[in-house]
Amino acid sequence: MRASRQALVLVSAAAVSTALLTGCGSKKADDTAGGTPTTAAATAADASPSGTPTGTASADATASASPSASASPSPTVSKSAKPSPTASASTAKPSTTKPADPAPKAAPAPAQAVVAPAPAPTAKPGPVAPPPPPAPDTPHVPPLQSGCTPSKPQPDEAKEAVSAALVAAAGQSRTLYLTSGGTDKLPALPVNLVKAIAWQESGWQSGILACDGGIGTMQIMPATVSWMNSKFKTDSDPKTLNGNVQLGTQLLDWLVAYYGDSSFGGKYDLSPDPATGKTPLLDLVISAYNAGAGNVHYNTVTDPATGTTTGSLVIPNPSYVANVKALMASAPWNKAG
Repeated sequence: MRASRQALVLVSAAAVSTALLTGCGSKKADDTAGGTPTTAAATAADASPSGTPTGTASADATASASPSASASPSPTVSKSAKPSPTASASTAKPSTTKPADPAPKAAPAPAQAVVAPAPAPTAKPGPVAPPPPPAPDTPHVPPLQSGCTPSKPQPDEAKEAVSAALVAAAGQSRTLYLTSGGTDKLPALPVNLVKAIAWQESGWQSGILACDGGIGTMQIMPATVSWMNSKFKTDSDPKTLNGNVQLGTQLLDWLVAYYGDSSFGGKYDLSPDPATGKTPLLDLVISAYNAGAGNVHYNTVTDPATGTTTGSLVIPNPSYVANVKALMASAPWNKAG
């Protein structure tokens, strides 16, 4: 009986010790769970739909909080670090925060234009003008723009006589005789174009001789004389007022035919384009009168995407062209005494 009582006392003491030990373990677990959660624990709590960390997340939190576990993760810790199915599902759910407006995308760089061979202009019925002669070695410099003082081998005609000769020559409809044996009928020239060219070249001085050989009102170069007389079956003398003006207007006619046939499908219209206001044929003719047709070109490029053909002018003397067009508009000869 005494022995039984001792055994009972021992059992009771053991039970009390076990209870105390269990209580200490629960306190430690409560301290860990109820304390401030680590970053990993907070993430797991957010990932759980119920807001309560799962066992795996709690294990991750304990592992993250342990410096030794971070420094040398055990296989158990590595396994628990894998995202749980709950966390993956939570991560995939759409955020309730409205995303910021995306930054505007930069406009795509325009594609490099592909220069394709331009289709040949539609040729008009009948013969076309021949290729231009070789470009002169040096473009003609009108005496009024030259640093060299021109000479006056003969006196000037009166301005009224010059004006009348220019008007008469501009109004003619000439026949151009082509090398192929055909002919081309050319329309009358704009009077203001002929007057402006003469004013730009000589100031309407019929007796002037430029240092580079340009003769009279229209500043006819010696090589132009035989060329124009052969193309129009004439025998004009550049030293006379009428002959000089005839040769100058014949050269303008030839340039209209050459560029009109080769670049504008046989159209000889020098007036501004109604849609753009530009005057490409007129610009080419004015430029080539001074610089030579061999130096002045009209190029076309076709956009492969749209099939639109656009032209560009190759003009070596843009200031000359601008001056002549300004003279056509202002007509300073009407104010001259």
